[in-house]
Amino acid sequence: MKRTILSSVLCLLFSSAILANTAIDLSKIPSNPGPVPCGLTMSSVSAAIDATDLSVYFDWPVGNATITVTNSFGGIVAQQVVNTSTTPEVFIPVDMWNADDYTITVRYGTTKLRGTFQIL
Repeated sequence: MKRTILSSVLCLLFSSAILANTAIDLSKIPSNPGPVPCGLTMSSVSAAIDATDLSVYFDWPVGNATITVTNSFGGIVAQQVVNTSTTPEVFIPVDMWNADDYTITVRYGTTKLRGTFQIL
């Protein structure tokens, strides 16, 4: 199993095309309005996509987490609630999805992470 560990970079989102196993940058979304400082913070969550699966990894338990994937029209194409204490890895099949831009959102507690990827 390939594993991509990445940190969450505030103020930065990358769109990634599926090649082999492509990391998805998950950026933290601030819970309060106002200016957001750009900086590097460590996240307990990483994500990657390959030709068949969107993989989400939790490096340590964060309680219940909700993973939501939406298409470019804002429609939910996948949603899963996972107990990270017992399930540190989640695999969402993407091999039947249409070519589009997608957004993944991971929420747990007061933390909300978002990243984008593209299926060509």
